[in-house]
Amino acid sequence: MTENKNKLNDGKNVKKLVLTCDLGGSQTKAIAQVYPDGIPIVLAISPEVADVGKGSIERLKQQSNATWVGWLEEYYVLGELAKSMFAGTAALRDLKYQYATPKIIGMLWLAVRQFNLNSPDEIYIKLLLPPGEINDGKKLAIELAQVLKKGVETSTGKLKGKLRNFDVALEGSGIMAYRRRGLKDEYFQKNIGMLMLGYRNASFYLSVQGSPGKAETSDLGMSWMVRQFVERTAVGLSRDDSRLISALIAANQGNFQAFRPLSRKTTELEKQADLKLFEQVLPVVRDEYCRGLLRWMRNMPYLNEILICGGTAEFVKQELTEHFENEGIPIVWNGNVSIPEKLHTLGLGDRVTDVWTSHISHIRMLDKNLGYDRQGRRLVPTGNNHNHQEPTYHGTPPEEVWIKKGFMPMHKGVI
Repeated sequence: MTENKNKLNDGKNVKKLVLTCDLGGSQTKAIAQVYPDGIPIVLAISPEVADVGKGSIERLKQQSNATWVGWLEEYYVLGELAKSMFAGTAALRDLKYQYATPKIIGMLWLAVRQFNLNSPDEIYIKLLLPPGEINDGKKLAIELAQVLKKGVETSTGKLKGKLRNFDVALEGSGIMAYRRRGLKDEYFQKNIGMLMLGYRNASFYLSVQGSPGKAETSDLGMSWMVRQFVERTAVGLSRDDSRLISALIAANQGNFQAFRPLSRKTTELEKQADLKLFEQVLPVVRDEYCRGLLRWMRNMPYLNEILICGGTAEFVKQELTEHFENEGIPIVWNGNVSIPEKLHTLGLGDRVTDVWTSHISHIRMLDKNLGYDRQGRRLVPTGNNHNHQEPTYHGTPPEEVWIKKGFMPMHKGVI
């Protein structure tokens, strides 16, 4: 037993997989890394999920690239396949944690395939959740640990691993931590707000001279505008049509022809009538959204600066800029975060800012608690210098260290 334990603590033999997840309403995103010195990669899959029976899975077993997971006779299909074959939805009205387990395990499976691992020995997960759902983390940690211990069915075989640590953090916490490191001592002299505008919701966080302040969430994400636009136009558009978001963004920049493929009319005259209707409705819906968003933020305390992040922020950038300029509050777009060029592999741009900065915080926490010194090396190397070196550990810390620092170690009896 002692020999096996020593082997597991030997960084040369133990495969440690780190995953930082953002269960976004428009895309499930993650940063995955083989710890300690593997190069991080970006993973993404569309947010749809469908619970299906075992008979449905039999149809998919010949497809090794199909993203599905199963345990205890419960099966979940993820991504475009869930949508196209099983009428899966993004479940925007459900709490994020309700489908977190299959989505996280699905991202683990993608990471294992990308890194060409059979199964990792140890798994470290960080999950981003909005303020109103942060307390669901403990239940989720126990469920994930038990499922991964018993093993999960996938299209490429059994996926198993020991969940060594599970951390739940507020969406945007990584960006705030990144800003804190940039400001240094000045951070503790400022009131800093952060507005996160995603597809599913909008969230606001406050740091008062370094101490956490209020944290609120509303349903004023991009999905609010999509729903209103579809209902107001009433010409057969679908909220679930993946083309609608890109058409709205293009139209917001003046190109209403992007809506043409979405019109269900058969004659050119009818299509032109639809385009004219879209051109009339979009500015009204956009104005109502901006007014609702600013109304929600009206009771905001005095701020020295505000960080504005999220894909929806770009859609209403002009209105937000004008508002905060009138209030005399400087805007720091995306927290001045610079995404490494090597992470621009899926065309997501600034939409990975939150999960990337949270991954940085995740790795910093693991380095500190596992006794690993990076000696100034970057997580993502520049140029051709990959900086791959064998890890130097100072022993595995007792679980009390994790607990004191507010993290969730997995206990005996759970794993």
